[in-house]
Amino acid sequence: MSKKRFFYGKYYKCIADDGYSFALIDSESNDGLAKQFITPDGSYQIEDVSQIKVTDNELIFDVSNDDITLKGSVKMSDFHPLKRSAMGPFKMLAGIMECSHDIYSMYHKLEGNIEINGVNHSFKEAYGYIEGDKGVNFPDKYIWYNSVGKNYGVTLAIATIPIAFIHFTGLLGFVSYEGKEYYICTYTGGKRVKVSPEEIIVKKGKYQLRIAIEELGGHLLKAPQNGSMKRYIKENLATPTKVYLTYDGKEILTREDKISSLEYMFD
Repeated sequence: MSKKRFFYGKYYKCIADDGYSFALIDSESNDGLAKQFITPDGSYQIEDVSQIKVTDNELIFDVSNDDITLKGSVKMSDFHPLKRSAMGPFKMLAGIMECSHDIYSMYHKLEGNIEINGVNHSFKEAYGYIEGDKGVNFPDKYIWYNSVGKNYGVTLAIATIPIAFIHFTGLLGFVSYEGKEYYICTYTGGKRVKVSPEEIIVKKGKYQLRIAIEELGGHLLKAPQNGSMKRYIKENLATPTKVYLTYDGKEILTREDKISSLEYMFD
């Protein structure tokens, strides 16, 4: 009997007091358990997964490899999950979709210290973001973007989606700010206006979310293909962007973020 193809991954993004960012991808697939670590300077496969412990509210590091050393821990608190499922009604189709998406915290507090390659980074007035994916494959073509601050979070995903004999390009856009949530998604009537390596514009009714991108770039990460981590993608953890959320042309949120996260695999 053939083994069922699957993957599950959880993504933790952390931004220290000094503005230095890193992300941890904790995953399981047909290849077994895996942990990947990415910084603005590079990406790293952690061969001994026991060197990183992940709990519901803490990341603990004790890594000493040839290419990277990680020592310390970060505690997470005051989570801000979405009030509704990120997938909306598509959640009912998760069992037949190649990839489904969850957001566990649009933004939250961090506290601790981590030494990365001998440089200490303090987390006191720090913040982070958590999401997850599961299924069989990452989409063939997709864009994923995240910007997070102390009191806001912006996440956008645009992806080709096959369901049975139907193929379409889906949109998931979320903004959490000052206690309010804005959903610009396919299932809420959201539409793409412009998609390019320099600018992404999506809208729903009179709401418009615009992201101006200064550069792409990035470092290689492993991603799932037929349940195995054998595909390579690129993520830039320090993409300079500007984010604008407006309603009928009036500003709701404007942010300049020099350490946005971006995976642009749409060409």
